[in-house]
Amino acid sequence: MSTSNTNGYKSIQDALDLGVLALEEGDLQSGEKAFSWVLKKDPENTAAWLWLACCAPEERAREECYKRASSINSH
Repeated sequence: MSTSNTNGYKSIQDALDLGVLALEEGDLQSGEKAFSWVLKKDPENTAAWLWLACCAPEERAREECYKRASSINSH
């Protein structure tokens, strides 16, 4: 039985892996979609926040991602 959803991600780890692969291929939009999907499922996923920062086109957005990751780790 397949557990994939409409985005094709089988799990949070699968989405993270596909997002990283997309970034390595220069596909920021697909990376952003994957990491955003992870964060909808797990808003405290530090790795997703850090990788999402790599997709952000603006410094302000990158800083917000880093802040969120940092606040999770400071609990």
